[in-house]
Amino acid sequence: MNKTEFNECIKMLRSNDQMIYEDGYHWLQGDLDKYIEELIQLMLNEENPDMKSKFVELLGNSQNPIVIPYLEAELKNPHEDVRSWAYSSLRYFENSEAENLADKFKEKNPDETFL
Repeated sequence: MNKTEFNECIKMLRSNDQMIYEDGYHWLQGDLDKYIEELIQLMLNEENPDMKSKFVELLGNSQNPIVIPYLEAELKNPHEDVRSWAYSSLRYFENSEAENLADKFKEKNPDETFL
């Protein structure tokens, strides 16, 4: 995937059409590591909670340990969907550090509806 294709995927992720979103999401899957830094920056700069949730999910699917601290930080996000995706991403990361962070979050936040 080149930079133009990456930008097209991001445009697709921002689509209100669920099928276009899914196409962009799956197109990116094979190149997440190549664009991980850009995806982290997009997630950090995103103000729309729905879109931020999508970036959090995408970063979690990368299984790249570099994203663990960013996912951890999103556990404090005021929007439940963002926290939910951050928690889920850490829980299923297949990394002991990520799983421990998810466990600690669950222990400290037993009233979260998504747990």
